[in-house]
This record gives sequence, C-alpha cells and structure tokens, in this order.
Amino acid sequence: MKEAWKKSWKYLLILPIIAVAVVGVILTLPDGETKALSVSASDIVLRVGEEKALNYSVNIKQAVCSFEVEDETKANIDESEKIIVGLSEGETELTVTAKYGNETSVVTVSVTVIENNTPNLDTPSEPENPNIPDEVEPVEDSEKIKVIFNNNEVDELVLNLGESYNFRLESEERNFTFKNIGDIIVTEITTGYYKIIANTIGYHTLTIQTPSYQRTIEIIVKA
Repeated sequence: MKEAWKKSWKYLLILPIIAVAVVGVILTLPDGETKALSVSASDIVLRVGEEKALNYSVNIKQAVCSFEVEDETKANIDESEKIIVGLSEGETELTVTAKYGNETSVVTVSVTVIENNTPNLDTPSEPENPNIPDEVEPVEDSEKIKVIFNNNEVDELVLNLGESYNFRLESEERNFTFKNIGDIIVTEITTGYYKIIANTIGYHTLTIQTPSYQRTIEIIVKA
C-alpha cells in the first residue's frame, strides 16, 4: 500500500511540470517564438475644430491602448470614440501606449493643427502665377519667403538624423519648389505645410523658390 502511494505521489508531482511544458509549446507555436507586443501610429495633420479618427495599429488585438497629447491646448483626445480634435494652431505630440499582460509598447507621433481657413487638404492648389516665363530668375529675398518652425521664423533647421519634422512657408506666392536638396527629403502635407527628413549628418543648404523669389536656409543634421 505504501509503495503504491509513493508511486501515485510521484505522478502528482510530475503533472504540473507536464502542464507547464504543454502551455509553453502552445505559446511558442507555430514559429517557435512568442509574439512581442508592438504598436504603431501615423503623424496627424488637421484643422482647428476638425475631428479625425486616430490612425494606429497594435499586433495583439487584446491589448489595451491609451492616448496622451503633450500640449492639450493644441489638440484633445476622445478615447471612447478614438478621435482627435484640433483646438488651436501649432504642433504637439501624441503618445500611444499599448499594454497586454506585463508587456508595454509605446509610440510617439507628431500632431500639426493648421488654420481653419487653409485650403482643402485633399485638393491641390493652382499656382497663383502660372504664366511667369521660365527664363525669369527668382530673386534672393528672405523677406518674401518666411520659414516657420515651431511657430517661430527661422534661418536654419537643426534636425536629428532620420527623424521627420514639420514646417510651414509663408509668401505672397504659394507655389513653392526646392533646390539643392541632396539627402534632404521634403514632402508637401498641404498648401504651405511640409515635412522634412534628413538622411546624412552634416551641414546642408536648402533653396526654397517661388516664381519671383527664393530663399536659402541652412540645415544642420545631428546623429
């Protein structure tokens, strides 16, 4: 009787070990690795008073996501509806935090709020001076083209390598073009608003042109 009890006791000790091993196999199938929690989101551009759905994704559907705007005077979040509302013109950041069990994943994106009277974001604007002859050389005049970064007019931009920044341009002529770009990538967001990314460390110049004027600014790229 005692021998039979000892054997049964050994089996009882082994069962939890087997159960843990089975759970471990299930969690690692099919590729042999557990899935790490990951969240991603897109930069946001919206007008004052405009509402937009938050554009984000998380690789584990059961994860709980929360949202926080750095400057709540610029934009506000309705977490129940998953929307963001533009409050005042300017730039801020949105932090998206995903939690699942003991894991946490965080991503931060830029939020740009523009004036409510800005032309439709989805409608390309027509050049104001389409008939200026090609042979007219733009005149260098910093007063005619203003570069606005973080709500301040600047003569240079200091960027971190590979990171994107938003800026805007002000001029009587709105059809801007860019020269001497090199490893500087400039993308139009909407009329007068642009995103810039630098892919090479060092000093660069960026020439901004309209049909009549041009302005050259320095780009300083840090690691």
